[in-house]
Amino acid sequence: MQTTSFLVTTTGEKYIVCRILFRSLTALELYLKSDPKVNTLVFPSQKSVYMPEKFAGEPLDKAIEYCHGGYEKGFEVFLRMKKEFDAKTVHAQGFRHSVPDLIGSRPHIPNFVAGTPKTMARMDRAKERKFVKILINLAYSGDTTEEQIRNRGILTLNLVTLLEQHQIGVDLYAFEGSYFKNEIFLAEVRLKNPGEVINVGKCYFPLCGKEFIRRILVRVKESMPFRANWGIGYGGVLPAALLSECMKINKEDIVIGSPIEMGIEGKDIYKDAESFFAKLHLSDSIVVPEFLKYREENV
Repeated sequence: MQTTSFLVTTTGEKYIVCRILFRSLTALELYLKSDPKVNTLVFPSQKSVYMPEKFAGEPLDKAIEYCHGGYEKGFEVFLRMKKEFDAKTVHAQGFRHSVPDLIGSRPHIPNFVAGTPKTMARMDRAKERKFVKILINLAYSGDTTEEQIRNRGILTLNLVTLLEQHQIGVDLYAFEGSYFKNEIFLAEVRLKNPGEVINVGKCYFPLCGKEFIRRILVRVKESMPFRANWGIGYGGVLPAALLSECMKINKEDIVIGSPIEMGIEGKDIYKDAESFFAKLHLSDSIVVPEFLKYREENV
């Protein structure tokens, strides 16, 4: 697994962009454990450390440890709901079958007995594997509930499973984008590469733990070479148009917004799924389950 990270600072006509990419959660953990220098000229009060636990969760040092797993708050409920939801909505797709041919690895007995030319059997040809990049924006408004965040996490991992069942490899990234005056901050963390099996326990912390966005990514932001006075409010959420431009998002990429943007209410997961997948317009790429039908079966 790659454990590298790198920072790119670009200066355009209107904006200065500080974009940092972590190739894995391990890379993020190693970066923070190196104790990168805080830009005290911009961040005189280190909010990643001093924000109250009621708002930002467990202390920074503990949050850093969670980057390699072990975050348990709400995980049991998350895992139970995910298993129940996947059991109803994920079905096997794309199995390869044995077909008759002139050449093959073993005899095709029915055709041999019938005397037809294609007396050998081979596996049908595998579909050409496709790949897609999923980008989940971790930013959300202050009135977003834990249930909304949890359901978005479940649906994101369900989406990964559905795509892979359709022979589509998934590159999964979590990111945060913010800005202040003419400066832009982008932090991206790779949670899964296309050849890797999804690690639910590891992904749970960045997808659902408030410490991740309010301590981990804030600490990363505090190490950026900004010049504007970010320390007052640590910036605002980057507008979608600027986000797409700065991250060079392609039309094939799947972008998952905040729970509210994705129509997730955090109450009925099947209703939330209908809204979530409707926003993504994936019916041309995969067979999207009829989620409300499964909700009726669940009643």
